Amino acid sequence: MTALSEELIEGKDSILEAWRKAVGPSRDAGFASSHRKGRFADPAGYHAAQGMDDVLVWLLSDEGDGMPAAVEELCRVEAVRDEPPSAALAFLFDLKPVIRSVAGKAADEEDLRALDARIDALSLHAFDCYVACRNRIAQLRVDEVQRGEKMLRRQLEGIRRNGEELA
Repeated sequence: MTALSEELIEGKDSILEAWRKAVGPSRDAGFASSHRKGRFADPAGYHAAQGMDDVLVWLLSDEGDGMPAAVEELCRVEAVRDEPPSAALAFLFDLKPVIRSVAGKAADEEDLRALDARIDALSLHAFDCYVACRNRIAQLRVDEVQRGEKMLRRQLEGIRRNGEELA
């Protein structure tokens, strides 16, 4: 574990709070305050706050290349919002300046580049998850329209049969 990792792990709470503040003003379903509201008062915000915490723990640890499962949960929350992917996943990139500000000038540039590379890899994985969730939502909408069309056809056939019987 590098000196930067140890320093960042010690400052994890301040990084998380600064990240929430950086993300908060641009989000309408409160990443910034949802961790205080609770699981039942704001379930989407609660999962987002928990996911941010899990992502930060993964990022600061020197674990392997496996991505945290929380990324998929964050992507599901973001996918139901009607905004472009760049806006939906911008919160991941907000982490870079937050970490640099906490690390300070004493941080080794090579360690910071390695951390930036992990954030970039995480963001690419998140983009894949986000697109998969959006595709699933689009498919659900198509399926719903098709079910509605089938119901209308059945009703129309029933009306036609009843009309023939009356004539």
